[in-house]
Amino acid sequence: MVTNFVKPDQKATGSNEILNKLREGHYFVLDNFTNKNILHEAVKKVILDGIEKFEGIKCRRLVEKNGLCKMHYYFPADKLADLDLHVKGSKRIKEIMLKLAFSVGKENLKISGEFFIEENPFAFKISYPHRVAINSTVTNEDYHVKYMELRNKIALEENRKWELRQKVEKFQGIGRLIEKVKTEVKTAFLKSIRFNRKQAFKQTYKGFARIAKQPYAAKIHQPHIDSWYGAPLDGISLWWAIEGAKENNGVVLYPNMLGEDIDFSVESETSYLPFGITVTKPEKIEVPDGSVLLFTYDMLHSSHLNISDFTRIAVIAQIYPKLQFNPDSLHERGTGFYSSEDISKGDWGNLIKVPMKDNLGVLHEGRRNPHVEKRISITVNSNFSEGKPIALCDSDTLGVGEKMLVSLRQERVVIIRNSKGLWAVNAICPHMGLNLIDGFHDENHIYCPGHAVTYCLMDGSSEGDLLKLKVYKTYDDNGKIFLQKVVN
Repeated sequence: MVTNFVKPDQKATGSNEILNKLREGHYFVLDNFTNKNILHEAVKKVILDGIEKFEGIKCRRLVEKNGLCKMHYYFPADKLADLDLHVKGSKRIKEIMLKLAFSVGKENLKISGEFFIEENPFAFKISYPHRVAINSTVTNEDYHVKYMELRNKIALEENRKWELRQKVEKFQGIGRLIEKVKTEVKTAFLKSIRFNRKQAFKQTYKGFARIAKQPYAAKIHQPHIDSWYGAPLDGISLWWAIEGAKENNGVVLYPNMLGEDIDFSVESETSYLPFGITVTKPEKIEVPDGSVLLFTYDMLHSSHLNISDFTRIAVIAQIYPKLQFNPDSLHERGTGFYSSEDISKGDWGNLIKVPMKDNLGVLHEGRRNPHVEKRISITVNSNFSEGKPIALCDSDTLGVGEKMLVSLRQERVVIIRNSKGLWAVNAICPHMGLNLIDGFHDENHIYCPGHAVTYCLMDGSSEGDLLKLKVYKTYDDNGKIFLQKVVN
């Protein structure tokens, strides 16, 4: 599949035409939408208010002067978790994202039928440069406990609103009913404050233990499909770049893998793709400040490790053309959905409850087998010694364009043959320890399958100052491939 990058205001303006192209794996950057500048400034104000709340007016003024994309110079990484929760708990942001999702669905995507928006309609993503983020002492586990408390409060509040509406529609005596529900809400909130922290830690996604002790400020998303985590099938992500979204810190898409049958459930101890699935070339996307990237979230996508010098800030909403769910989803999410038909009538309060178990669908009709390159693996029961070369295999074992994984006692090496010859680098990405044998490669580079960091085959370098691969000497001699450790 070849994915075209198209702006919706220039192409595909018919009813549902853009939606259909998104389903095919195309993606779009939306530069213009209703009240863009007003909404963009309103979101930035909420963030700046949070900066002032946690670090004072002086810090706010410095960030206002130099831009949110440079806030890592002024706002401590240890306070990012608090800022995140401040924004996630903002009713103003929720209101903005509901309006944004509705207007984009109606006016830009031109969806002709009914569509839905989740009652808690947004995610907030802030990413400091990796070199700054890794020095934070606040862990993902610390953040998750606080996040679950906030999420529980929001869910309780929305559920009580829904119950109130149902009761009001059914019974008389509205005044007495409101007082009763107010009392119930207050009691529920007090219970949520005493939320069991051990239970909160248990309510995590698969593979969380692997990153629990890592800095929250350095957290980014692995390749995934949102319906694996409870989002309705066939949904559209509205990835709104607030500031600083560059190719080397933002969204990574894998459109050529759309429709593949990836058995995500087989990996019980990691949230990354199963070993042996080779990702295709990552599409790294720069999104202008204030613009929205549109793509189907049932296409494999991830976050690029932030190896830029910019803080990247985004707010994400989603649109659901239908309310059917992946039967292999790891959990349910959300307490309900708003219908575009109700919103069109001015009713922003009618929350629709849809049990996942009663509304199952199919992820990717006619799914294809996962993309797997020809895999060559060699195990050598020895280590390098004093720069002595090791004969690995016959030269014709590795063809042009292919790569081979060599496992020694203490090291793993990837060897690639291209039109320029043989190249060898350490097989393990120093970021999260993923095996690069599953990454895409071309004539000059190999890409990490986790977060798309690009490594040079010649010297092992990347754009990130802290990330470099060890290189090895490899060559053909007398019909054999040899591998040799470079001694400095």
